[in-house]
Amino acid sequence: MSMISAILIALAICVVSAMLEGLCAGKGVKAFIANLRTPSYAPPFWVWIIIGVFYYIISFFISYRVLRHSGDSFLKAVSLTLLLAMMSINAFWNYVFFRAQNLFLSFFAFIPYPLLAIALFVCLLQFEPLAAWVFLPYLAYLNYAAFICYKYWKLNANPG
Repeated sequence: MSMISAILIALAICVVSAMLEGLCAGKGVKAFIANLRTPSYAPPFWVWIIIGVFYYIISFFISYRVLRHSGDSFLKAVSLTLLLAMMSINAFWNYVFFRAQNLFLSFFAFIPYPLLAIALFVCLLQFEPLAAWVFLPYLAYLNYAAFICYKYWKLNANPG
């Protein structure tokens, strides 16, 4: 695939995913977060925005590298499928957490996400190691994301 085609497709993947995520989250995200009881180590809202930007930069880089790779088409297909599945689960999680405001379900909706991320990392290591290593910090971040998602649920659970 040509460089321009790979850039345009990778960009389209990320833009459509970001739009879907925004539609799923709905309006009032900042107000919802502001009204939650948060642990002392939770970052301010603007940090989440930066994390989201880095997520899409990393996703763009992975998509681009995979699309440009001239080797094994099976691994390319699996990698793109895993990335698209992650983006879909991310959008669904945003719906459950922000729009439905169901913190209990959002924690359980998050569980497949790191599993897909690990599978993507392992797959990328097989044929596109640079993309895998660029993805590694985000993979490490997911431990924190899972923990904070759990804490939001527990701190804001309705009693009995």
